[in-house]
Amino acid sequence: MFSCGGSPCLVGMKLSFFIAALPASASIGGLRGVDTEGYAGRGMCGIATNMLDFNDAGMRTYCRMKLDFWWNWATVPTNIYSESCAWETFVPMIWGSDPTNEKMAKSGAAMLMGYNEPDLWGPPLMPGGDYLASGSFAPTFQCGNPALAKDWQTFVMSYKATNPTGQIISPSMADAEPGDIASTGESASCNASPQTPQQHMPWCPGWLKCFRDSVIQLDCGETNCWDVIDVLQFHAYAYTAEEVISKIRGWERLWADDLNGRNGRKKKTLWMTEFARAGAVDSQDADGKTRAFMKDIVEYMRESPFVSGWSWFSQDHKTFMSFPPRLC
Repeated sequence: MFSCGGSPCLVGMKLSFFIAALPASASIGGLRGVDTEGYAGRGMCGIATNMLDFNDAGMRTYCRMKLDFWWNWATVPTNIYSESCAWETFVPMIWGSDPTNEKMAKSGAAMLMGYNEPDLWGPPLMPGGDYLASGSFAPTFQCGNPALAKDWQTFVMSYKATNPTGQIISPSMADAEPGDIASTGESASCNASPQTPQQHMPWCPGWLKCFRDSVIQLDCGETNCWDVIDVLQFHAYAYTAEEVISKIRGWERLWADDLNGRNGRKKKTLWMTEFARAGAVDSQDADGKTRAFMKDIVEYMRESPFVSGWSWFSQDHKTFMSFPPRLC
């Protein structure tokens, strides 16, 4: 299972364009007021990349592509860009449990993403490097910790106070456990793991289910702190499209109550916010395998009544035009 978080996990991977679901004529022209449920079966399409940071030329290229959204594992774009779409299509993220989250969540953005891969141990790849996943730290990895639930409640309420109509996207699941269990597996051991280099779990099989059971007990305005969520997000890295599609189906099956608004749950949709083909190293895609990988997955997501968005994991800002517009 390949999983990243803000730093590359596929060494040499330079593919940074993906198949958009909507034609250019259907561009939403900014995310304010977007109803993600209305995009189920069509799809909002974006990129996950930090290679646009401090790069105005790269951002101009992105904006010309007329994609729906982008995100960079941070709460704000890290530049003063000349293109207005840099702000209009940006989706901020609260990366992990932190005392500053209440302040950082005060955003006018139409959407706010929760923690990045809190179910995954992802230390820096080199001394002094960035952590790849917030699950590298016990306060975020321990899914049933009351302090984590309180942190979630606090920053969600802070965001909603600033933007009452804003949409909440769940913490993003690396979902590394084999078997397409969609973060619904065992979690008791996760709550006891200290997540230190000497003693840690590589991933938590049931992080999101455990988190749900914790935060659903807290109030977040007019609803509980689970049903304040509008979108469930997860990541997928695989060698074949069939593996990724199988994972999506697992999420559709195991979170059916939330996706259908049954048994007291508010209706939600799915976003796959990081996906890429494992082993792809050439942005020219001479053998066409990555193009086919993308095409098959996006076609499935377009047809799903539960998937409302996705973003390709992009490592390099130089190759947005790697794939022909006919695939958009």
